[in-house]
Amino acid sequence: MSFPEPVERLLWEYDLEALRAEPELPEIVIERVMARGGMEPMRWLMKATSPERRRRFLEERGRKVLAPRELNFWALFSSVPEERTAEWVRDARKREAAWRG
Repeated sequence: MSFPEPVERLLWEYDLEALRAEPELPEIVIERVMARGGMEPMRWLMKATSPERRRRFLEERGRKVLAPRELNFWALFSSVPEERTAEWVRDARKREAAWRG
């Protein structure tokens, strides 16, 4: 699997050869693009993954680590039901508020 250069820049501290060797797109790649990617990496992720794969990532990990804005965006483009998205975004806002003290 190959990654466009803007995606590779998001993964600067990882072994890109090891990530490329994975049989399925690694979760760290999905997470970095969802959390920090610009338009080109976002478009690439939309083409490289199905809505089901993105939804699975959001259910298993993304809802716990993404900021509310990114979580809401990616849930919309991953066919996550609105009720579930609203719950995840509420939880993400609580997480952020806890850090602000």
